[in-house]
Amino acid sequence: MRRSRFLTLLPAALAITAVTAGIVAAGPYDSEVAASLEQIDTHHEAIAASHDQIAALQEELLVIDDRIAAAEAVLAAGDDALLLLPVQMELLADEFVDIVFSRNEPATLRHKMAIDSYVRNNDRLNAVLNQSSQMTQQALEDARNRLLYDSVIELALSRLEVVDARLRLAADKIDGMRGTISEAEDRQRESVDRLEAERAEIPLVEARIVEVRSQITEFEAQIKGIEEEIVRLEKMSITTKWTGLQGTDVGRPVLAVKIDNVTRAHPQSGINQADVVYEELVEAGISRLIAVFQSTDAPVVGPVRSARTSDPPLLTGYDRPLFAYSGANRGTQEAVDASPLVDVGHDSAPSHFWRSTDRRAPHNLFTSTAGLWGLHPERTSVPPEPFSFRFEGEALHDVAEPAAGVFIDFGRTEVDYEWNGSGWQRTHNGEPHVDDQGLRVAPPNMVVMFTEYGTSSADSRSPEAITSGSGQAWVFTSGQIIRGEWRRTDSDLPARLTVGGEPIRLTPGRTWVALAPPSSATWR
Repeated sequence: MRRSRFLTLLPAALAITAVTAGIVAAGPYDSEVAASLEQIDTHHEAIAASHDQIAALQEELLVIDDRIAAAEAVLAAGDDALLLLPVQMELLADEFVDIVFSRNEPATLRHKMAIDSYVRNNDRLNAVLNQSSQMTQQALEDARNRLLYDSVIELALSRLEVVDARLRLAADKIDGMRGTISEAEDRQRESVDRLEAERAEIPLVEARIVEVRSQITEFEAQIKGIEEEIVRLEKMSITTKWTGLQGTDVGRPVLAVKIDNVTRAHPQSGINQADVVYEELVEAGISRLIAVFQSTDAPVVGPVRSARTSDPPLLTGYDRPLFAYSGANRGTQEAVDASPLVDVGHDSAPSHFWRSTDRRAPHNLFTSTAGLWGLHPERTSVPPEPFSFRFEGEALHDVAEPAAGVFIDFGRTEVDYEWNGSGWQRTHNGEPHVDDQGLRVAPPNMVVMFTEYGTSSADSRSPEAITSGSGQAWVFTSGQIIRGEWRRTDSDLPARLTVGGEPIRLTPGRTWVALAPPSSATWR
């Protein structure tokens, strides 16, 4: 029954394996999944071989049953024979007794004749006997003569010889019967021994069957564990492009929201939900944030502030991203309008912005990701991701060095990131940087892109980040620093982080990027 059930389930198990194998077309764990599938195939082959072994053992049990039946038949026949042999022995004994008794008559005659002969040798008695014999012979008409006497003696001897021969033959039969009985008893003992030996084989074979079935159970448990591992690997392989976290990508555009970053604007909303946060230098040595959303929603984002001419060049690599901002001067607005960015700012979509009453303008304008994404439901493609991410168990680049943190001086804005074991907790102007929910900003990844700044064509007081070309990059991830470079030669794509020509892979999760002026950062 177990064999038939297994053969029923095996095609389904193999089908599941084939389906799961098809899920991961080309992922980071292809080799592990392939090895696991080979293990499953090997275990299925072992299970099939084990079922064949069980079938052979069950066939062996049938053969043993047949041998036991044959041995029992031989034993029963031997018992029947042993029952008859004593009867035959009794008959032979009776025959022997009859033969013994039949010997009495000629033996008695011989004894008499011997006595007679002895007596005849006595002259006196012989004379008497002779006289008597003569008288008797005369009376019996000469019945006793010498010839008759000799014949009687010979006949008695002959009869004795016949009887003795019969006695010897009967004795031989009795001896033969005794041998037959002994042989029959030996055969019965041998049959009993064979029967016991055959019966003793049964528990051994049954124990072997139990052992093989236990092996099958173990193989099935191992297959289940391997299949669970395959599912785990597949889940790990299915990650979002923008964070490297497990999950499936959402088909929608990038939404970039310009966020106020002065102390009076704290605490901000949505900064811990953004996939990427850029920090750029603006006027008077202060910084402003660009929160970039793609994989995650945020019900409240802000305070929203005005655009700068640094923004369009930086964001064009994200395939016509939605750009939310509070407003812009004429030159900046012209730069936004001339760029591939899709304007979803306050002036274009005022109904999707609101001002809070618990703080003063201009630090109180907010929006939501859902409302702004809802303005362009036709956008269902996933834009190019800015970073490459490591997968679980994948080592960092071999040039990685332990790092405790980094300090960045924008001028009037000083920020510090310190590794806390899971992320780089941020300090803003000496104070822990927390969001409106009281959650400390501590992204798993922090990137310092050393960036040259020029003067904005829209405002001579405003610096403009030059985010095309290349520059030095410090990548802080998993408590390590990888000192490489950023390079952006195609304005339609984000900058790429490399070291020695190889991509720098980040830890899955959110990433903050500081567009830091040269020599403005120090790591420790």
